[in-house]
Amino acid sequence: MMEEIKSPIKNHDIPIDPGVYLMKNERNKIIYVGKAKNLRNRVSSYFSNIKSHNSKTLELVKNIRDIEFFICKTEVEALILENNLIKKYKPKYNILLKDEKTYPYIKFTKEMFPKVEIVRSTKRLNENAEYFGPYPMGIFFAMKSLLKIFPVRDCNRNMEKVTKPCLKYHMKTCPGPCMYKDISEEYMINVNNFKNFLKGHSSEVLEVLENRMKKFSEEMEFERAIIEREKLSSLKRMLETQIIEYSKEIDEDVFVFEEKRENVFLCVLNIREGKVINKNHLIISMERGHEENLFERLMTLYYEKRNIPKNIICDVRFEKNQELLKEWAKLEKHKEIKFHFPKIQSRREKLLEMGYLNLREEVEKFYRRKRNIQEGLRNLRKELRLKSLPYRIECFDISNIQGKDAVAAMTVAIDGEITPKEYRHFKITVKDTPDDFLMMREALTRRYSKLSIKELPNLILIDGGKGQLGVAVDVLENLGKIEYTDIIGIAKREEEIFKSYESEPYIFDKKDETLKILQRLRDEAHRFGITHHRKLRSKRNIKSALDDINGIGPKRKKELIKKFGTVKRIREAELEELMEVVPENIAIAIKEEL
Repeated sequence: MMEEIKSPIKNHDIPIDPGVYLMKNERNKIIYVGKAKNLRNRVSSYFSNIKSHNSKTLELVKNIRDIEFFICKTEVEALILENNLIKKYKPKYNILLKDEKTYPYIKFTKEMFPKVEIVRSTKRLNENAEYFGPYPMGIFFAMKSLLKIFPVRDCNRNMEKVTKPCLKYHMKTCPGPCMYKDISEEYMINVNNFKNFLKGHSSEVLEVLENRMKKFSEEMEFERAIIEREKLSSLKRMLETQIIEYSKEIDEDVFVFEEKRENVFLCVLNIREGKVINKNHLIISMERGHEENLFERLMTLYYEKRNIPKNIICDVRFEKNQELLKEWAKLEKHKEIKFHFPKIQSRREKLLEMGYLNLREEVEKFYRRKRNIQEGLRNLRKELRLKSLPYRIECFDISNIQGKDAVAAMTVAIDGEITPKEYRHFKITVKDTPDDFLMMREALTRRYSKLSIKELPNLILIDGGKGQLGVAVDVLENLGKIEYTDIIGIAKREEEIFKSYESEPYIFDKKDETLKILQRLRDEAHRFGITHHRKLRSKRNIKSALDDINGIGPKRKKELIKKFGTVKRIREAELEELMEVVPENIAIAIKEEL
C-alpha cells in the first residue's frame, strides 16, 4: 500500500494567482521550479491522487519539504520568470539544454565604435552586446571574409583614447577608430551591413553596396567605387558557396520531439525560401526530469539563444499551447511569430512528416549505438572474466614534461558513455622529476583511500602496460580493496589489454566496440590531463616571467593571468589593454621587459 504524502503547506495558504513555485528539499535546496495559471490548483495536484503519478513525479514529491511562491500578473510573466529561475538554480528535477557550450556566437558590443568577436558561450550574457548564432560550423573562416567586406574592429583597445593604429588598419580589415574619431558614420554603415547580413537580409546589403558603388563612380571617386565593387563580388561569392547559409534568418522551422524511456529527442529543421538548409538534433536526459508542459519548456529553452523564425510548424496536439508562446516571443524575443499545425495534405504537412522521419532516424541511431555499447560491455566482462558488468569505469593517465607541472587525469564512463561531470584531476605533489610510477601511486592512493567499498568503480583502467598496472594493483592491495574491483591496463603501441595477476595480454579486434569503449575513455584521459597540464605550465611561465618586473605582486599577477591567460597574450597586448589591469608605469615596464 502506498504511503500518504502530505503537502508541507496548507491548501488555503497557496495563492490562487498565476505565478511560479519553488520546491525545496530537507536541506532547503531548490529541487524543482514550475509555473502555473492557478498556483493553488497546480501545487495541490502534486499531493492528491498520488497513485496516478509516474515514478519521476513520485520521487520529486517524496523529497518536497517546503514550497516558495512568486506571484505574477499573467501566465506569460510566470513562464519568463520560471525560465530565469531554472537557469539560476539548475534544479535537480528540471531539464536543461546543454548543447550550446561549444557552439560559437558572433557578438557585437554596444558602444560608439562597436567591437565584433566570436565567443564560445553566452552564459554571461551582456546587455551591452548583441549576439548572433549559434553557428555549428565554418564561422571562423566566414568571419575572416566578412571583416574584409565590412571592416569592423575586433580588438580590446580603449576607443576613448587616441592611439596609433595597429597592423589590421594597414591590412584594410579595420578602419582605425582608435585614432580616427571622425569616421563614426562610415563605421556604423559597416556594422549595420554586417548585422543585416547575419540576419539574412543579404539582398538589402547587396543593394546598399551596389548603390554606394554607383554613387562613388558618379562622384568620380573611382578608388572607393572599386573597393565597393570588390566587396560586392566577395559577398556574392559567399552567398553562392553558402558559407554562412545556416546563419541567415529562417523563414520557418519544423519543431518535433519524442519522449522515449529516459530521454527526450528533439529535431528542428530550418527552412529558408522553401528549402531545408539545416537540421538540429538534440537529446535531453529525462532520467530525473519532471516537466508539466514539455512542449513549452523545450520551445523556450531551444530559442532562448537562437533567432526565432516568423513561422514554426508543429504537431496539432500542441495547438492549445500557442498563445502563451506567442506572448513569450513578443516579450523575450521582440518578435511576432506564427504557429502552423497542418491537418490536411499540404506543403507544411509534408515538412512536418519530414521532421518526424528525421527524428525517428535519430532515435533509432541512438538506441542502435546504445545496444552496441551494451554488447561491448557484456563482451568485456565475458572475455576478461570480470567480477561484475563494468557499469562504472574510471581511467587514469599521467601528464608532465620532465616531471614539471605533473597532473593525473581521471575520466569516467558510466554504462559505456563518457561522463565529463565525473572527471577529476590530481595535481601531483610527490616529486618534480620524471617518475610516472610514483605519480600514478599518489593519484590512485588519493582517489581510493577516500572511497568506501560501495563507492568503488566496477573497473579501473590504467593508461599503460604491466608496470603501471602493477602500481595500481599494489595500491588497491595496500588499501584492502583489491577484491572488490577489477584493474586493467591498456598499452598504447599495440592496444594490448593487461589484467591484474595475469601475464598474457588480451587482444581485441580494432573494430570491436569492446576495445573502442576503453580507447575512448583512455583518449579522453589523455586529452583532459594534457589540457590541465598546459594550463598549469602556462600559469607557472607567466608567474616566472612576471616575477622580475617591479611593482607586480601576487594580486596583480593573478589579475594579469585571469585577463590574458598566457605570456604570449600579455606580450602582444596593447598598452591600453594592460592599463585596464595595472597602472601605466607598470604596463610600460611589462612592454619593455617581457
